Amino acid sequence: MDIFTLTSPSSARFAFAAAALLVASTTTNAADPTPKPTPKPGTLGAYAKKITLDRSTLVEENGRVVLTNDNIVILGAGGSIIDGVVATDGRRKPKPAGVADNAERARWRAAYRKQRNEISSLERRRSQLLIEIDHLENQSLTIKTMARLQLVEAKLKHLERDIANERAELTRIVRDARKRGAEPGWFR
Repeated sequence: MDIFTLTSPSSARFAFAAAALLVASTTTNAADPTPKPTPKPGTLGAYAKKITLDRSTLVEENGRVVLTNDNIVILGAGGSIIDGVVATDGRRKPKPAGVADNAERARWRAAYRKQRNEISSLERRRSQLLIEIDHLENQSLTIKTMARLQLVEAKLKHLERDIANERAELTRIVRDARKRGAEPGWFR
């Protein structure tokens, strides 16, 4: 007859984890009541709270109505559907402040694309300067080489500052577009 013993560390960890899981599942299920969702105002759930349904056609022992295909056929034969109608004065509602149209979308996307292209060209120029710096550092150190190296490093520093400014401008474009109703997918 085999007896289960906890001799290996992995089996002991497994047994401890199983016991902890069992204790956690029983305490959470017993302590937490079933959550009741609260409907938002103006939704179908809020409307359903205000009205009562005619349950005379479907009555169960526990007072619940369970919708099945058969029950819906019975309800459809003895019930009716009421369409709600909204009275309007014939005018179109104005567009909400945060919603943009296609022309505005195209304008913001073009501004974003132009700014991204500007940043890309500056980054290409930066990589060329880095290659030039590597090339100059591999040459023999003369006064002329040192002067050229300092000049290229100064250009690189100025270019990195320009790249940072252009990225800030790109961020400003996206922020302004979002304020005017742009969606995140416009800039992908």
